[in-house]
Amino acid sequence: MNKNESANIAWQTQAAIYGSGFFSFSMVLISNLVIAVMAYELTDSEFLIGMIVGSRYFLTLALSIHGGVLMDRFGTRRVMIVVAAIATVAPVFFPIALALPQGPAITAIILLQMINGVSDTMVWMGTQALTGQIMKGRQLYIGRMTSIVRIGAFLGPILFGFIWDQLGIWTTFIAMAIWSGMGFWFVLKIPETALKGKSSDKLTINFSDLIPRFKDYISAFRLIAVPAIALVLVVTFVRIGGTSIQSSFYVVFLKDINFPVTLIGILLGVAQLIASGGSLLAQPFSKIIHVHWLLLLAVSVTVVTVSLTPLLAFGTGLWSIFTLLVLVISIRGFFLGMCQAMEISMLGQNIGGDQQGIGVGLRTTANRIASSFVPPLMGAIAELIGIESSFFVMGGVLLFVVAMASYFVRQQQSLGKSDKI
Repeated sequence: MNKNESANIAWQTQAAIYGSGFFSFSMVLISNLVIAVMAYELTDSEFLIGMIVGSRYFLTLALSIHGGVLMDRFGTRRVMIVVAAIATVAPVFFPIALALPQGPAITAIILLQMINGVSDTMVWMGTQALTGQIMKGRQLYIGRMTSIVRIGAFLGPILFGFIWDQLGIWTTFIAMAIWSGMGFWFVLKIPETALKGKSSDKLTINFSDLIPRFKDYISAFRLIAVPAIALVLVVTFVRIGGTSIQSSFYVVFLKDINFPVTLIGILLGVAQLIASGGSLLAQPFSKIIHVHWLLLLAVSVTVVTVSLTPLLAFGTGLWSIFTLLVLVISIRGFFLGMCQAMEISMLGQNIGGDQQGIGVGLRTTANRIASSFVPPLMGAIAELIGIESSFFVMGGVLLFVVAMASYFVRQQQSLGKSDKI
């Protein structure tokens, strides 16, 4: 890699992209913590808790590919401005919804989760698309970006866990709005000349342009024919499946054994801090182990470490349990960061520059399939066989998918053998 490569992209542009990713990515962790605790206090049903947490991704599941198409068509920055504005306003409506009777409150929260989830996700999608369109998927920039967003994800849960414990619901959600507003500010700082969409010269956008088109989805799914992209999608599904466990019933399980929300936030934050190191070390490790096999190894570790949670919670006291949980979640975080950096890099290098948005949309769809279905499914399993056993069942399912992906890599001539990613 050219030592002067970093000079190719202005630091102002890099900072704007990294800043938008810092606040949008960390909001996923913040929201998952806050909403999981709120759901735990709102209902005793594990299935409803899973539905409330998982509903954040329902709308995103349907619109991720379309959102990527809109970014490619009209310009990533333009789309990011709209969704970042929505993400800034949406959090303040959650405490209002809680004032309703339980049934309507749950319905309103699920709807708000869907709106908030799709807006936060689209900002993060735009950040990823920019790393492909402007930064060409280069490991130097991907490493910086993933490291920076993980630092945000480290600070966010700790800060908001403390705010929840000390200042209450209203202050927590107002602070969430301010946090998203900072991301909005960074989006506005992305230079208009840095990126233009295929239709960026259009002064008006017709309503028909905003309607999802079947052919766009077909174009996106055709990308799965590229073996490396198919591998990225499967690994993304497994990684986010494990993360969905951590962001839902990991929080619920610890709350159930009387962990303060601040300590839960520290655990989630530590994973993200360590993940920033894993992101930076993905490239050196890929010189030792082929990137495709390294990806599968890393995602397997992330699943195992979260699935073992119930076995770690039987210590002699709060702090001994906390110390053990910190150790294990640190291991998970390291491989989580490594995984994400490799996924983004592989996707950026295997998709053309004019399809980066739709490529990110496809990856986000795989992401949101796991995010949407794992919490409700795990909630249903927990109601049948208990929350502790549900960790082992879901972990086993995800590891089975990894085993199938390993077989796929062995069968493909273009995977796991050549030096080229």
